[in-house]
Amino acid sequence: MAKINHILFYFPFVILCLLQNSCNQSSKQVENNTKDSTNIQIDTLQSILRPGIKLKINTVLIDTVRYIGFEDTADEPILFVENLNSKDTVGIIYKTENPDYVRGDIIEIQWRMDSIRYAGDPEFLNFTEFLTRSKMVKPLQLTNKNIKFLWRENRYNKEIDTEVNSIILNEEYIKTITEPEKAAVAFVSTFVGNECSWDGQANENRSNLKCKIPWALNLGYQCSSKQMELLKYWFRNNPQILKELENCPTTPDGATIQDTFDEINIEVKDNLIIIFFKASGINLRESKGWEWSEKHTYEFKKNELILLKKDVSPIIQKKIEVGGS
Repeated sequence: MAKINHILFYFPFVILCLLQNSCNQSSKQVENNTKDSTNIQIDTLQSILRPGIKLKINTVLIDTVRYIGFEDTADEPILFVENLNSKDTVGIIYKTENPDYVRGDIIEIQWRMDSIRYAGDPEFLNFTEFLTRSKMVKPLQLTNKNIKFLWRENRYNKEIDTEVNSIILNEEYIKTITEPEKAAVAFVSTFVGNECSWDGQANENRSNLKCKIPWALNLGYQCSSKQMELLKYWFRNNPQILKELENCPTTPDGATIQDTFDEINIEVKDNLIIIFFKASGINLRESKGWEWSEKHTYEFKKNELILLKKDVSPIIQKKIEVGGS
């Protein structure tokens, strides 16, 4: 009995020692993990914003960059900016509402490197850029220009082994097009055909119509959410345009009644964007055709487009031959 009491007397002490030892090991493990993280921060953290420079965690840095865009559909909202020297683009976590910038604005950012665990993989610890603060340095300024954006040429089509009159786009201009110019062109092209065809079979909701202009402008299919979001943002204070966008058309090439662009020219003069286009249409059932032209004048004002004037020519009707002689 005395032996059992002796054991019971020492049992709490043993448990306490074991717990103490476990705590000491846990403390050492946490300390080692922190030390390892610190080593990573000092030795390996780098950013496109400061190429070739080793960075420390939570050190606030200041850089001047070009604003590219904002994306809030992922787990974390991301602000995309361009390094003015290297021209490389980097995404920075930005835990605030959509910034009031336009692609091309020069902004100053305060940022830091910090750790993050992603929702899909909480065990993985990563280090990335976090935005602390930003401010405007130089708003986007349009460059005066006259651009031939769209024209038609006869091009050989190997699938049907003959020349076809096709739409040609100014690909070099598209590479450098500014956001307000893109919005102006995208609005005009929404309502006139530009070599549209279904990507495979047409979906039930007609959401996979691939048109040449929005596709080239990286706006996806005709009437896509990306296309509509761009237009609704830039014309957000124009109720008439917003109403027109509710009836975004999805008319493929080969439809009985359709129209198409023959040419589009763009003039940029100070803060004005002038879109001039010629278009034509056909009604195969009635063997009728028509032609017309339009001139739209938009004002670029901070981060908005204002339609100042829209001139539409009289429609010229004509008889067409279907199927040839």
